[in-house]
Amino acid sequence: MKDLGAIEQKGFLPLLRAVLLGTIAGAAICAVLLAVCALAFVSTSNIPHDFLPAFILIVSMLSAFFSGFITAKLSKRYGLVCGVLSGLLLFLFFLVSGVSISKNGVVSESTTRLAVMLISGGIGGLLAVNGGFRRKNNL
Repeated sequence: MKDLGAIEQKGFLPLLRAVLLGTIAGAAICAVLLAVCALAFVSTSNIPHDFLPAFILIVSMLSAFFSGFITAKLSKRYGLVCGVLSGLLLFLFFLVSGVSISKNGVVSESTTRLAVMLISGGIGGLLAVNGGFRRKNNL
């Protein structure tokens, strides 16, 4: 109950702003990762087609992790909540863009991707808020 009062005191808009900026940063990181990997794929001739779904899942995981990390660094509090929200928003962005391009509709791996992105976004948020070393004064 005490946490809800803190959210109301500091305002919901700064938290929403941090989630939006973290999600945009996660999408940009995803675009950079995809561009680098596309360059690597073009330079190699033998790419197994079974590798592509795992590759997409790894890129989604990394982008959600950094999205949650950046969101929690910007908000400086509520690392798990911020990370999960940014992972969810990034997943929804990927889902909408994938459905708009695809002729088949929702991909069957989307539930797995949702779970992976929520978990990795939450871990990124937790590490951003709680990962710093604090110096103890032993006087």
